[in-house]
Amino acid sequence: MEWFRWYHGACSDAKWPLIARKAHTTVGVVVSVWVALLEYASQDDERGSVEGFDCETFDALYGYSDGTCEAVLSAMLEKGLIEDGCICAWNALKGSEI
Repeated sequence: MEWFRWYHGACSDAKWPLIARKAHTTVGVVVSVWVALLEYASQDDERGSVEGFDCETFDALYGYSDGTCEAVLSAMLEKGLIEDGCICAWNALKGSEI
């Protein structure tokens, strides 16, 4: 599958400012990392998995300071968005054709 659907309000989710604060970055950076994680998870053989996501490469791709993506990912783990290497809501989102 070469696409996934996006839900209205994804860019203004109330979780993003909390994660941005914990990661010491902006909401825009958090949203960009989330989108990259969804895209990665969508293409993985085990859909929903973000195991192996390369934060260092993502930082370089977007011109972020080293460690930015890792800080966001850590805050997402702490908030419970990712567990055991998978996006927690993936199965719920799957019904929306992610």
